[in-house]
Order: sequence, then C-alpha cells, then structure tokens
Amino acid sequence: MPARTLTDVQVRAVKAGPDERLVIYDAKARGLCLRVTARTRSWSFIYRPMGAKKQKRYTIGDYPAWSLAAAREKALMLRRMVQDGGDPVLQMKIRREPLTLSQMAERFITQSRGRMRSSDTYEALLRRDVLPLIGDRHAGEITRAEIGNLLDKIATRAPVVSNRVHTVLSSLYSWAVSEGLVLSHPVHGLRKRHDEVARDRVLADDEIRRFWKATETMAPAWRDVLRLILLTAQRSGECAGIQAEEVDLRSALWVLPPERVKNGHRHIVPLVGEALAIVRRLTDGTGQTGPLILSPRRHEINSLDVAKAVQRFRHQLFGDAPAKAHDIRRTAATLMGRLEIDQMTIARVLNHAGTTRATVTGSTYDRHTYEPQMRRALEALDGEIRHILTGPSSTDDVVPMTRG
Repeated sequence: MPARTLTDVQVRAVKAGPDERLVIYDAKARGLCLRVTARTRSWSFIYRPMGAKKQKRYTIGDYPAWSLAAAREKALMLRRMVQDGGDPVLQMKIRREPLTLSQMAERFITQSRGRMRSSDTYEALLRRDVLPLIGDRHAGEITRAEIGNLLDKIATRAPVVSNRVHTVLSSLYSWAVSEGLVLSHPVHGLRKRHDEVARDRVLADDEIRRFWKATETMAPAWRDVLRLILLTAQRSGECAGIQAEEVDLRSALWVLPPERVKNGHRHIVPLVGEALAIVRRLTDGTGQTGPLILSPRRHEINSLDVAKAVQRFRHQLFGDAPAKAHDIRRTAATLMGRLEIDQMTIARVLNHAGTTRATVTGSTYDRHTYEPQMRRALEALDGEIRHILTGPSSTDDVVPMTRG
C-alpha cells in the first residue's frame, strides 16, 4: 500500500473488519506505519539495518497512548539510529535480556569448545583472571576504562598474561557483537599493556642435556609433553593434547585435525625414534581413546598448563637462564637448520601456514603431504638429539635418551 500523509482524523476513523489487518504507511515519517485490527491500533517502525538484507519491525506502542505526532517523533529518532549503524530491535532485546559477563562467557566457551584450537586456554584465562573480578557485571555495560583497569592489575604481576587476557576479551566481545548479545566492543582500540619482543632463545647443547636429565625426575605428563615438543617441533598445546585417535602406529604417523591446529589445516607429523617410542608407550597397545597425556591429577592439559609447568620447574630445566616452552620448539627448528635441512621442509614440520601456503600453488594445487621429507628431517633431528645427549667424552655428562 502506498504511503500517505496521515492526519489525526484519519487515524481515529480508520477501522478494520473482524478478520482484517490493515497496515497504513505514513508519508511524512519514513518507516512509520499504523497497524489496525478490529480490536487494536498500534504504531510500528519498519527499517532495514545497515548491511542487512531483511527488514525488521520495531513496535512503538498503541494508539492513542502514542499520538500521531509522538509516533512521528519516535520514528524520526529511530531513523537517525539506523543511519548511525544502530539496530533498534536488537538494542531493545539487549535491554530486556541483559547478560552478565559470566553468562556471556559461558555461551562463548560452549560454542567455541571443539571448534577453536585455543578454547581451553581461553576458558582458563577467563575463569582465572576475568570472571572472579567482573563476571557479575552486565556485559553490555562494561566500559573500556574498566577493561583497561583490569589489564593494568594483571600486568603488575604477569605482563604477558595481561596481553593474553586482552586477546581473549577481544575475541569474546567480537563474537558477542556478531551474535547480537551486546552493542559495543569495549576492547576495540584498547592498547595492550605489555610490549612483547620476539624471542630468539635457543638451548645450547649442554642446556639440552640438562633439560633432558631434568625431565627424567618430573611427573610423567610433563616429561612426555616437554620431550615431544623437542623431538617433534610441534606446539606445546598440540603435544599436550595428543589424542589416541590421532595416532596411527602402523604408519608411524600423528595426524592433527584442523580444530587442533593453529592455522586450521590438517597436519601430519611423522613419528620416529624416541618420539615414536614415547607415543607407543602412551598408547600401550590397549586400543584406548581420548587424551594420551593427563596431568598428575588426571585432568586434560593445554598450552597454558604447560607454560605454568615450565615456569614452576624453570630452574631445574634451564638453570638461571630464562626460558619458555616455545623456546624448546625453536631449539628443535634450529637443530634441523644446523643439520642443513632446507627451510621449506622445516616450515612444513613446524606447520607454518605463511610459508607453506603463501601462494596459490601452495594453497590450492600442491596437495602433496611432504611426509617423506618431514620424516627424514625428524629422523635427522632425533639422531642429533641422541648425539647431543651422548655428550662430550666425560661420562658424567652422558644422558640416556630412553628410560630404562
């Protein structure tokens, strides 16, 4: 029905039959319409949110509680909101159904679990560093200043953790805005509290011997995870979360599914030497399923747990020199480079997407797994680690590679 300039007389006089519903648009206030049935008359505002394909209807209120003049004024205000990128229906929903940050985080954790590689780490950070402090606040009312104050408090005790919390909250609010749970993103544009410098720490041979000997006295979970990082050059979270279903002992392969890999692509890791021996012992030939490595308290572990374990045993593992779990992986990559393994093969072992899939050829046409090349590289790495652990001529420095 074409719009027309409504008058108070027309609004009072219009009637609908028993089974009839009339919708009359006002030409003076774009989007304003009068909806009339046999028993009711009400004002609505019809609009299309910016970037959306479908129209929405916002109910202003009943006539005569809302006069024609008042309805027009409201429609003009709503039109300005839409032109500014707002969504009146969504905003009303959020006002009526406010979520606390804890409730919103629970939804985020539930939906990301199993779909996002870092979901376990995100959950741990939220439950430990965020929700105990501001979890009971309405998520849509938390300001940028409050997030900044929270990050400042965390940074005083753990600067790097404050950056990780920044990342988690940014992901949480980005998801919440996309789901229509909040209107604004309080983390957007907020600076990180700590300037991280790219690390280049690599363990020297004598440090590798110290590291290996120290893992011998640790709980089996930490021993196996840390050794697998060095032997396979995979990420700490990937090694900690190794699943029985990912291992094919007949082919000596460890196949990481996309949801467990940083770049979201299935990754094949050949198992050789001591790494194969560790995985074979963990599977124990029992046909088990699920995680192969559990914490001393029989819980699944993630990269955050590994990082905390490394810090707890740092002196035992590395002496007075600073070191992190990622330094172990970097050491493995450096050892392969020392063995004159080409950079492309090392990148394949590390599963660096920027190197292995940077071109159309690499990402679309080249579907070769490079498993033979990676196997040779990891065999060379295993041999080099074995050689390092044999140590210099002094028998006091000799470290057995395999547990007795």
